[in-house]
Amino acid sequence: MTDLALPLVAVLSLHAGAAEMGMLGASETAAFIAVGLLAGVIVDRSSRRLVLVLTALGSAIVVGSVPVAALAGGLTMAQLYVVSFAAGCLMVIEGVAFQAILMPLLGRERLIEGNAALRASDSVTAMVGPSLAGFLVQLLTAPIAIVVDALSFVLCGLLTLVVRVEESVPARASLTRVGQEIVEGLRYVLGEPSLRGLAAGGAAHNFFSNGAIVALYVLYANQLLGLPPVALGIVFAFGGPGALFGAIVAGRYGRRFGMRDTLVHTQLLTGVARAFVPLAALLPYPAIALALGELVLGAARSIANVNQLSMRMSLTPDHLQGRMNASVRFLMWSVVPFGALAGGFAAQRFGLVPTLVVAAAGTTLASLPYLLIPPTERAA
Repeated sequence: MTDLALPLVAVLSLHAGAAEMGMLGASETAAFIAVGLLAGVIVDRSSRRLVLVLTALGSAIVVGSVPVAALAGGLTMAQLYVVSFAAGCLMVIEGVAFQAILMPLLGRERLIEGNAALRASDSVTAMVGPSLAGFLVQLLTAPIAIVVDALSFVLCGLLTLVVRVEESVPARASLTRVGQEIVEGLRYVLGEPSLRGLAAGGAAHNFFSNGAIVALYVLYANQLLGLPPVALGIVFAFGGPGALFGAIVAGRYGRRFGMRDTLVHTQLLTGVARAFVPLAALLPYPAIALALGELVLGAARSIANVNQLSMRMSLTPDHLQGRMNASVRFLMWSVVPFGALAGGFAAQRFGLVPTLVVAAAGTTLASLPYLLIPPTERAA
């Protein structure tokens, strides 16, 4: 919900422009630079379940500050930048803990099936969340709609408390040892050819797709294409059915084509999906073009993510799971703030459509770094 509601707060309530939307997108993903590597050490030195509970409750507090400030009449873009950054930091730590807890929950022999099942459940929230967000923004205004999202984080934390998993938590390390452990995680990822190629391809994809395009998407769709919040929510929801289909076929696809070819194929398909974004400005029914793009994007990213996550988990010993995931995510996502800023300022200088065309082309070319993955590497 926040992925749609927070940008709509900036566009509809604070009248943000392209450069400000780029800065907002960069604020959230700058968290990968700030805590991306440290998150791995935190997760490997803590109860992963406890980390998940605390980050969920922290996210509820951070996100909940937006409607409080709006009701008090004091909401500003500066606060949105801070909220976005703080929520991003919690999201980074939560993401590493979530991925690290899967190994003891699933076991190596069930990684593909388990990740596919999780991706299938994600597809349901991908349909419900944006649709509900768009409806609530239209009905209640964007800041008030975020109240529901804050409550969902509280529910998330409470549900995580009922999870039962056997964890072995090492003794706490000194600050000197923490630095050594960060380096150990990075060295492991950069020294493993498959993980190194995966990180390179993911970074290229994220710069253009999750950086430039995501930062400009809501502004472009609402201001240039004229889509109201409800229509935007429906467009985003189309990613859900695509993701569900991708989750169903992900295991078979990865075993059939191998990891390298699977990632190349899905990245090319992602480029096609992103091309629908600037194309929508040329068509009489832009919402249909955007919805088709989200449908294809959901399928492509679901197949890619199930397979790449299963592969990297299967290649890594349990005591390195947190640091490996943190290192891969750091290498992949630390470029996103620069992509968001570049997209925002380019759109302000050259226009939204030309910038989105270049970003879609860059997303397609991001398939090339995946060729660094050894061709024999198969999904787990």
